[in-house]
Amino acid sequence: MLKWFKSAQSSTVVSIYLTQTALYAVEEQYPRQVIELLFNQGESAASALVRLIGQQQWQGRRIKLALGRHFYRQTQIDKPAMPDDELAQALPWCMREMVDEPVEQLLFDYIDLPTGPQGTARIAVYYSKRQPLAELVAAITPLCSIATMGPDELAMCNLLAADQRGLVLHKVPGQELTMTFIHQGQWHFSRTIRGFQALDDESMAVDQFVFDNLLLELQRSIDYATGQLKLNAPNQWFLALPQRVTPEVQLAIKQVFDIEAESLTNEHLSPVSLPAIGMLEEDKA
Repeated sequence: MLKWFKSAQSSTVVSIYLTQTALYAVEEQYPRQVIELLFNQGESAASALVRLIGQQQWQGRRIKLALGRHFYRQTQIDKPAMPDDELAQALPWCMREMVDEPVEQLLFDYIDLPTGPQGTARIAVYYSKRQPLAELVAAITPLCSIATMGPDELAMCNLLAADQRGLVLHKVPGQELTMTFIHQGQWHFSRTIRGFQALDDESMAVDQFVFDNLLLELQRSIDYATGQLKLNAPNQWFLALPQRVTPEVQLAIKQVFDIEAESLTNEHLSPVSLPAIGMLEEDKA
């Protein structure tokens, strides 16, 4: 996980997932229940966090924050030939021509990727606007300590066992469907699959969904990852989808790919709860 604003260890942990419209929180101790807080009209994420902490009386707790996709962007580049500690400092200059705003206004970090087809070392660079994250920190730190903060797609990697080589389909309301390759607890590749916002529409009957396009996009993504990127094909598939559509997607995958896809969600754990749970598992992954 990235190290933005990482602080010292202290008390028990609360993990919170920040989407564009709501917060989803899970406490470290069991049983784990998901606490949802919808934003008031015009309310900022920082204000909503303060309100949630006050309502739940979490003052003094350690907080882990999983950031929704509106908070960050990611790109992949060849790894510059320099020591890792120097690379962390050099990222703003490495990325200067690849971003559309002053690097002084951004925070950068990276993760290593599998070696490319030509034997080239690669990294995925994550960057975020500094001000929104600084506002979160300023709002929380008088009340709680921030244990770590990072992208939701990296938090999801902690949900799989270290020996699993998996493909995860994840759909959060308000975000596009994403497909991610995860191996040994590490993010390897992801792709946004557009055109499936209807999965969030609870008024739409499940038998109205046509999954042919989804299966085609999955096959294209897998072919690209295994053919162009030379990644190992996943041997396990996981679904983080609305519970009402999961059985139909499992059936479609079984019929086309002859794979039994396992659901990460159930009647108690929705797709929006998983990044928060993944953050809780960070130190165990």
